[in-house]
Amino acid sequence: MEKIILILIILIPLKSFSNEIRTNSITFINPPSWLKRVHIDKVRDRIQSKLEWTIRRIEVEYHSNQNQFEKVHSLGKTPSAVTVKTSKIQKIHLGPQVTFKNFDQIFAHELVHVIFAQKYQGSIPRWLEEGFANHLSQKKAVNYLWLSKQNIPKDVTTLEHPFKNSSVGIHLHYTISQALVEMLKKKCDLENLIRLSVERKIEDYIKSYCNITDINKEFKKWIKDKATKN
Repeated sequence: MEKIILILIILIPLKSFSNEIRTNSITFINPPSWLKRVHIDKVRDRIQSKLEWTIRRIEVEYHSNQNQFEKVHSLGKTPSAVTVKTSKIQKIHLGPQVTFKNFDQIFAHELVHVIFAQKYQGSIPRWLEEGFANHLSQKKAVNYLWLSKQNIPKDVTTLEHPFKNSSVGIHLHYTISQALVEMLKKKCDLENLIRLSVERKIEDYIKSYCNITDINKEFKKWIKDKATKN
């Protein structure tokens, strides 16, 4: 009888770990049936290469239930994924809106947030972070004709997290931030700009490296020119 009990104690913990995928940097909890390790590695490797960083181990959890997903972030029904960040730990939560079709873009977007937290530690401001995450995850390009008709803040650098105390709508916030990154890519070497920003805040290099002294004036002109061409 004692031997049988011992075997059961050993087997139960092993079963609890069966519903996850482990890579050399990611523990993926409750992965959907369509997700394979090679898929995770492919997206991770692309973002790591772009940002020249090897991710320190993180957890990613997939939530198939919308109510459970909303409980982990308290941001309502809009987000499809959320990255919880502290100085020591980063964890990605993916909601049921994440599917095989949109996984690459959404997962890549969240990995950008992880690397910004681990490598850049605040040198990328909030008014640019979502734009970089969209751009590097290959989000569809900005519709400048639509953007030109929106109420854009006079000072875009005042934009905070799109889901908290934002002065503009969530979609507009993301679009403004992505448009700013697309502008920076046109004005200077974007990869080198990001690389330089490990040392100091990116705003300093926008002025010295990209020769943009007034970001708001330049951005207003950028939107007008792009909208006209469209």
